[in-house]
Amino acid sequence: MSSFLKMVLSLFFFLPMRLFAEIEVSQDVCKVSRCSHHGPAIRFPFRLKDQPHHCGYPGFEISCTEKKQTIVELPYSVKLSVKKINYKSQEIVVHDPDFCLQRQLQNFTLSATPFNFKFHSFYFVKDFIFFNCSSSKTMYKNLFWHIPCSFLPSNPVHAVVSDTDLDQLDLSSCHKIFNVSLPFDILYEGGNYFSFTWSESICGDCERQGKKCRLKSNTSKEPETECVEKPAKDGSQKKLVTGLILGFFLLVFVVITLYYVYNSNKLDRENTRKIEKFLEDYKALNPSRYSYVDIKKITNHFKDKLGQGGYGSVYKGKLSNEVLVAVKILNDSKGNGEEFINEVGTMSRIHHVNVVRLVGLCADGVKRALIYEFLPNESLEKFIFPTPVKNHSLGWEKLQDIARA
Repeated sequence: MSSFLKMVLSLFFFLPMRLFAEIEVSQDVCKVSRCSHHGPAIRFPFRLKDQPHHCGYPGFEISCTEKKQTIVELPYSVKLSVKKINYKSQEIVVHDPDFCLQRQLQNFTLSATPFNFKFHSFYFVKDFIFFNCSSSKTMYKNLFWHIPCSFLPSNPVHAVVSDTDLDQLDLSSCHKIFNVSLPFDILYEGGNYFSFTWSESICGDCERQGKKCRLKSNTSKEPETECVEKPAKDGSQKKLVTGLILGFFLLVFVVITLYYVYNSNKLDRENTRKIEKFLEDYKALNPSRYSYVDIKKITNHFKDKLGQGGYGSVYKGKLSNEVLVAVKILNDSKGNGEEFINEVGTMSRIHHVNVVRLVGLCADGVKRALIYEFLPNESLEKFIFPTPVKNHSLGWEKLQDIARA
């Protein structure tokens, strides 16, 4: 196999795979993702940390843990597990991945988030003061809560609404540790799930309109979003990809076809040169040479067929001097010219009364023909070996005379 054909075949297999890979990367770079099969869909304005920045709004980053949890990270290393993201209402439902949110409360704040997050409007949010007490305190009038999941190695932690009259409470052996604004639900047992909403300025009502949200491609310092039509599932991009792949395979097919045509023509040219060289070498013995156009005239366009052989068909013809001839048209597909060379070389040297004489030949490109004298009584073979239909036996004496001639 030639190096050219090897190169074409390697391109035939390598380039489509490369093309598919590049198309897949371009299509999947901002694809909708999930950390687990049942996890929330992650798409704009959110993006996974390993996706390009243009796939999400600045700060809307989500990561996946080894346990396939969907995690959103707030300032001061507050990490919350995402249960649900509602893109139409622009709401994200979260909980503490260890179901012990109280450990993170001292760092919890929404004011510093780049998400423009705020607690959902149905929450009753209050400011709380957290105390660390050396001894447990009982709840007083639903105002003094014990934090069951303590974030301190010792001493219980209690929380109280900041506008509470602290004189009503037993704060002996307690000292204040921090303030934080939280919904009431978070402090109740089992109140780990809560939700945020993000600003309407980010994507607005794109989802409600059935459109896709993305970043505007402008040079302004402040990022902006815009709504665009969602691409059809079987849209023009898939048609373009299909067209490119089909076009590539068609191109490869054409190249291989041209390669084989070139090789075939090259072989024909080599055979023609070989025959021309042979005829030049045997010029002294060479019978008359005719073109293929002459052969058509001699045979009256192959009107009278005499027979069919293994290497071609034989037609009756007439030369310009009214001499009848038998013209053997050699098959184009037979060999590389060796049969033609061998027969011309042999018949040019034989001059015998019992052997037909080669009176002409044609070597016109791939068209080849041999012109013999015409035998009106057909071949001697039919007289030597009579058939049931024709009994032309010559007898042994006549056959002996022929052999001795």
